[in-house]
This record gives sequence, structure tokens and C-alpha cells, in this order.
Amino acid sequence: MPVPLSTLFSAAGNNPQPDILSVVSTIDYQDRKYCRIGRAKPFRPMSRFNASAVQAAVFDMDGLIIDSEPIWQTSEIAVFSSHGLQLTREDCMQTMGLRIDEVVEFWKSKQALADVDSRELIEEILEKVIESIRSNGTAMPGAEKTIRALHTRMPIALASSSFPEVIEAALNRLELRSLFSVVHSAQKEKRGKPAPDVYITACRMLQKAPEHCLALEDSPGGVSSALNAGMQVIAVPHPDHRNHPDILKAHLILESLEDFSWPAP
Repeated sequence: MPVPLSTLFSAAGNNPQPDILSVVSTIDYQDRKYCRIGRAKPFRPMSRFNASAVQAAVFDMDGLIIDSEPIWQTSEIAVFSSHGLQLTREDCMQTMGLRIDEVVEFWKSKQALADVDSRELIEEILEKVIESIRSNGTAMPGAEKTIRALHTRMPIALASSSFPEVIEAALNRLELRSLFSVVHSAQKEKRGKPAPDVYITACRMLQKAPEHCLALEDSPGGVSSALNAGMQVIAVPHPDHRNHPDILKAHLILESLEDFSWPAP
């Protein structure tokens, strides 16, 4: 039987346990009281986080587990440039968290790329991404620690917008595949994030109701996807997205997974 997250975060209305959380203080944000954990800067009341209900955890991948967002951006910029579309990293932030087919269609709808085959663009980008991940992929700070901590206490899943080939390359590179009970790609769904489909399916594969699953996300669309599925959400956003309205809807916001603590067994 999994140890509930109440051992990490206190139940609604109680104080965080001082032996678990290194730094705890209250701050006032928009006339409401919030709790600060370590370097974390949550913008949701702790009372909204029902830790005792959590029976499983579902992780996003890109930008949360593996530092692949720069890899995606570099690959997209190179491929689109070869077809006459000049993008910047700031441009790429607009499509963060989307499936690559949705990224391609997003830019095709805004630019003169009608004559370029979408499948060709997707395959070129994927080839570059997979090659880079296999040779240079690195874990995000605190990711492995968090995955292993939760794995010992509850079933965990991965719900990613990436193609299965990218997921496989990333998990193999980081040697984390064996820790996940479920690995699911939004490419197998009719709709990608922010639609809830990928999270609903992941919860079903875990044989857990969404309201009993915790999602860990880094993108605005991913947070919306998990919330739309009925899950509780911890967001670990890119610095450029920390004040995004959808990120602020998460139950808890951390600067890094290094701030995610768990008591010793």
C-alpha cells in the first residue's frame, strides 16, 4: 500500500512537518496566505493540495525529467531554417509542451510553408532530437531523486507529448525506464495536451482514478492537461513561464525538483 503524500505535505489546514521541509515560511500573495518550501515558490494555497488522496504519480518528460527543451528548440530552428522559416528560441517557447505534429502545424498555419510536407518536417526534427538525446541528454536537477523516491512508495507513470521513439531514447539514456509502471505517449491520442486525454489514459493504465493521481509538469499546456483530467498538479515551470496564468492554477509550484522532499523510509 503506497505511503500517501501526506507524509511529505501535511493534510489541509495543518502545518508542514519541520523534519521534512528544510525551509518553511508564509508569504502573502494577492491577499492570500501561501506556504514557501525551500527555494520553491508555490502560488496555490497548501489547503488546496489534498496529499492524503494521492495513490500514484504521473510525470511529464521533456523539460521535467530530461533537459530536452533546448534540444527540441535547436532541432526545430535548424529544420525550419532549412525550409526557409527563421525561428528564435523565444518563438519556440510558444509551442512548448505540444506534440511535434502540432508544433509543425502551428508554424505552417502562420508561415508560407504550405508546399513543405508535414511528415517530412516531423521526421527531420525527430531524427535530430533522438540523436542529440542519445549522445548528450542529461537529467533535470532533482528528477532522478524524485522519481526514485516516489517509485519506492507508489506506482509511477510517464505521460509525454513526445513520440514513443523519443521517450525510449530519453529513458534509456537516463537509465530510468524500469522505474515506470506505465509509459504513454500523447501521439497515441486523438488530442494532445492541453486536452486531458494522455493523462486520463495514463491513470487508467495505472488502474487509478485521476483524482487519486498526482501530475508533475513543467509547461502551461501540461498543467492544463492534468487539471482537465481531474488530477492534482505540481508545476516545475521554465523561468519564462513562472507567471503564466495556467501555471498559477497548479496546486503547488516549485522552482526545481531538487525542492521536492520525501522523508526517509
